[in-house]
Amino acid sequence: MLRAIILDFNGVILDDEPLHFRAMRDAVADFGILLTREVYWDKYLPMDDAQCLDTLCSDYGIELSDAERESTLARKVKLYYELLEDRVPLFPGAARFIKAAAEQYPLALASGARREEIEAILDSAGLRRYFAVIVAAEDFTLGKPHPESFLLALNRLNEKISRVPIRPEECLVIEDSLGGVQGARAAGMVCMAVSNSYPANKLQSANRVVASLESAEVSGLQDLFEGSP
Repeated sequence: MLRAIILDFNGVILDDEPLHFRAMRDAVADFGILLTREVYWDKYLPMDDAQCLDTLCSDYGIELSDAERESTLARKVKLYYELLEDRVPLFPGAARFIKAAAEQYPLALASGARREEIEAILDSAGLRRYFAVIVAAEDFTLGKPHPESFLLALNRLNEKISRVPIRPEECLVIEDSLGGVQGARAAGMVCMAVSNSYPANKLQSANRVVASLESAEVSGLQDLFEGSP
């Protein structure tokens, strides 16, 4: 039985993955790292900024001092906000889906984005009040495909709103990345993937793949849990 929904943020709600790529690409260019869109999408997209930078440097055999690491991360954030330009580029259907889903289920976010960024965007879009829990990059150590962020979101939902604990198998995760789908399944949760960032054929490890939240109906989500107690 479906009892809670956990959504990713970038790539599911906010259409800004290309902006994150461009900002990280430019932030690491001075170190001789030539980050292409294809490589970023194949490996680095599910990671938060710190994990992405650390993995990039490891992959390219580059060692940064603590000061260089912090300044590079700050530069990436600055570049991202310059590219965003006060826009709120939500995916079509995202706001409608969130409002409809919140009428029936508690909602949580589990994202590698920074809390400041998530809350600013949700406030601008008028969507913050629909989420009982937000798990952001500052809240966990192991990024996707590790299940830590999803399990933490569930724990916080149970602490906040549920008298009868919600089990992992009663949660639906909505993701757009390969690592996100893997993390959701590793958490023991059902996963619906949206093909906003990857083609549907690369997301087949999810329980269901939809083109976007625009084509997803809340009334049909319970079907994914048929046969469960």
